[in-house]
Amino acid sequence: MKANWIKSLFFAALLACSANQAVAQRAYEVPETNPEMQAMAEQVIEMQITDPDGANKVFKKLMGKIKTKKEDLLSIGQFFLDKNVYPCANECAKQLYTVAPEYKEGLMFYGEVCMFRKDYGSAGQKFDEALNVDPNYVPALKRNAFVYKNINPHVAIEMLDRIKAVEPDNHTTDREKGDIYYKLDEYKDAVGCYTTFFKAKTENDSTDIVAAENFLLSLFATQKYMEIGDYSERFLALAPNDLVIKRMKFFADVENYEITKAQESIKYITEKQFADSLYVYLDYAYAGNFMSDQDDLASAIKYYELAVKCDSTKLSGLKQLATLYRRNKQYDEGIEVYSKYLQALGDKADLTDQFGLGQQYLAASQQKDITPEKKAEYVAKGDAIFAAIQAEKPDSYQAPMMRAAINITNRNEPEEKVFNFYKEAYRLMEGKENIDSSKLQALGYMAFYCVQKDLEDEARQYTNEILKIDAENGLGKQIDSYLKSINK
Repeated sequence: MKANWIKSLFFAALLACSANQAVAQRAYEVPETNPEMQAMAEQVIEMQITDPDGANKVFKKLMGKIKTKKEDLLSIGQFFLDKNVYPCANECAKQLYTVAPEYKEGLMFYGEVCMFRKDYGSAGQKFDEALNVDPNYVPALKRNAFVYKNINPHVAIEMLDRIKAVEPDNHTTDREKGDIYYKLDEYKDAVGCYTTFFKAKTENDSTDIVAAENFLLSLFATQKYMEIGDYSERFLALAPNDLVIKRMKFFADVENYEITKAQESIKYITEKQFADSLYVYLDYAYAGNFMSDQDDLASAIKYYELAVKCDSTKLSGLKQLATLYRRNKQYDEGIEVYSKYLQALGDKADLTDQFGLGQQYLAASQQKDITPEKKAEYVAKGDAIFAAIQAEKPDSYQAPMMRAAINITNRNEPEEKVFNFYKEAYRLMEGKENIDSSKLQALGYMAFYCVQKDLEDEARQYTNEILKIDAENGLGKQIDSYLKSINK
C-alpha cells in the first residue's frame, strides 16, 4: 500500500464531506467497538494530513488485527464512516464482504458506504443481498425504499408495503408512500396514503410539514375541497406561516363558497404576507375570481393583471381578464387583451374563440355617449368577424344573430338589414331544442319590424310563434293586442 494512496483518498473524502456532509443513517445493529482498535482508528484520523505515511502504517496494522473478525470490521468501519473517512470505511466494507458475505449487518454497512459515494445502484444491490438473507429485515427494507424512491419508485412502494406487513403500526410508511405517489402525479393514491397517515398520527410535528403540503396539493388535484378545508386548519396550527397551507385553505374556502372564511384566508395575498416572487398564477387567479364573485370588478381586474404578469402562458387568464374588462365597461382594454389571447392561441383558435372577440366589439358598440365614428368602427370590425364565422359555418344561427344585434343603429326604428339577419337566424333554428330565448329574441324583432312596416299578416305569424313559446311574453302580448285592435 503506497504512502500517497491514503493521503490522496483522504483529501478526496474531505472534499466530498465538505460538499455533502453525508452521514450513514444507521438502522442496523453495530457491535461495540474494541477500545484498542478504536484508539488505533483515532490515531489514523489524527495523522492523515500531518503524517500520511504514518497514518498508512497504523491503518495497515489495524487491518491486520481485524481482517478476519467480522464484528471488529463492522464496528471500526462504522467508526470511520461516522467520521466521514470514506477510504478506510470502504476498505473495511470490502474486507468484511470477503470474510462474511451473508452477514446482514455487514451488508447494510457496505450499502451505506456505497450511499456515501452516491453509488445508489451498488447500495441497493447490497441491501437486496441483506434481504436475501432475511426477507423481513426491516432496516434493509427501509434503506432500499429510500434508495429506490427516486430511481424506481414502484420498487420503493413494494419495500414500504413489506415493512408495513412486518410492522403494521408503522404509519411512516404511509407517509413515504404518499410522497412517492405525489411525485408520480398519482394524486388519488397519494390522498389515500396521506389520509391513513394523518388519521393515525393525530399529533404532528415539523417533520410532517412537507407531507402536509403534499397532502393538501393532492386533495386539490383530486378536487376534494371539503377535506382541504378540514385539514388546513389542523396544519396551520402546526405551521402558521406556511405559504402552501395558507394557499390551499384560501382555494378551498373559495371552492366551498365559504365567503366569510375566504375573506379572512385571502389576507395572505391582500396583506402581502410573503415576498412577491413566492406568489404564483393561481394565487392571483383565485383572488380575481373571488373578487369577481363579490362584484368587486376593480379588484378582480387588478388580481388578474397580476396573474397574467406572473404567468403569461396561462391563456385562460388572458381570456378571463378580457371578460372582466368588458364587464367593467373597459371595452378597449377588453378588445386589446382578447386580441392578445387569440394571437397566443394561434392555429389553435377556433370559431368559438373568434366569436368571443366579436362579442367584445358588440359590447363596445353599445356604449352610451359614444361618437358615431367610434361606434361605426366597432360595428364594422365586429360584423366582419361574425360574417367570417357565418361564411365558415353557414348552418349556425348564432353568427346571423350576432350580426343582427351589432347592426342595430336605432332600437326605436325598424331596420331591414337587422330584420333580414334575424329572419335568417330564425330559419336556421328550425328543429333545434333548448334555444327558446334566442327564438324569442329573433321573433320579437321580426314582429316589431312587421308592425312598423304595416305587414300585418307577417306580424301576426311571428306574434303567434312568440305566444306559442311563451304565452306570457310581454312584447308578444302587446303586439297581439295591437293587431286585434286594428282588425276590429
